[in-house]
Amino acid sequence: MTGASARTLRAPDGANLFYRAFAAANGAERGIPIVLLHATLSLSVQLIGLARLLAVRGPVFALDRRGSGESAMPVPRPLDVVVHVADIAALLDAEEITAAILIGHSFGGVVALEAAARLPGRVCAVIAWEPPFGPLADAETRAAFATLATATGRAYMAGGAAAAAATFLDGVAGDGAWQALPDGARAFIAAQGDGAYVDAALGGLDPGGLSRIVAPVTILTGTASEPFYGPIARAVVERIPGARLVVLDGLRHTAPITAPEPVAAAILEAIAGAGIPTHLEVHR
Repeated sequence: MTGASARTLRAPDGANLFYRAFAAANGAERGIPIVLLHATLSLSVQLIGLARLLAVRGPVFALDRRGSGESAMPVPRPLDVVVHVADIAALLDAEEITAAILIGHSFGGVVALEAAARLPGRVCAVIAWEPPFGPLADAETRAAFATLATATGRAYMAGGAAAAAATFLDGVAGDGAWQALPDGARAFIAAQGDGAYVDAALGGLDPGGLSRIVAPVTILTGTASEPFYGPIARAVVERIPGARLVVLDGLRHTAPITAPEPVAAAILEAIAGAGIPTHLEVHR
């Protein structure tokens, strides 16, 4: 079984970041490194199954995004995406990696796309599962995202992480989604409310930058997800030269966590289809 280790790094601004490193499967040690970026209300630990399946390509690093899990902020606050992009660069520097494949789930996919636009020399490819790139949504969805960000912030100030998590989940998955969770899942997600508060505003996104992405991009979406993800996925693809859209039948927004096998197969196919060599000199 692919080995994993818990690691930490100190970002240039002094923040402590946590990530998991998964050794490459036999014969893939010199493969292009992969960085996994989790969804809001999620953590790197939930992508362990996906990471192990992807380690056939090379080493895998799964970051707890700033404000989430072990990368907690002393005083959570909404962050501009440029902070998250800088944190990816810090991880690559810590591991002496010149460039990597970025794979993101939901808001993690948004961060991956922004990193490809802003750090072109350090991103070999992007595969994003249903990135909610808010500025490209229709007017009704944009308004709903803005309302949700405000409501999540107010809930956080009034009731802390659990209140923010409940508000955010109901906002993206529909009224009643929070109460429908099993007790154990609700307790886990309640603890990730800081991350919801940090992420909800989708701060600093630059839709114009998508057209400057030079790395191969594949956007993945599932037919069983909430209806707003598909149109945003198509809008993202239209903005990025050469980008591809792949639709997986029957999969929901949570698929990278709950159904890692078909998602991993789609990711590996996307990497192969992008024509990226199995090995590159991307290790310093």
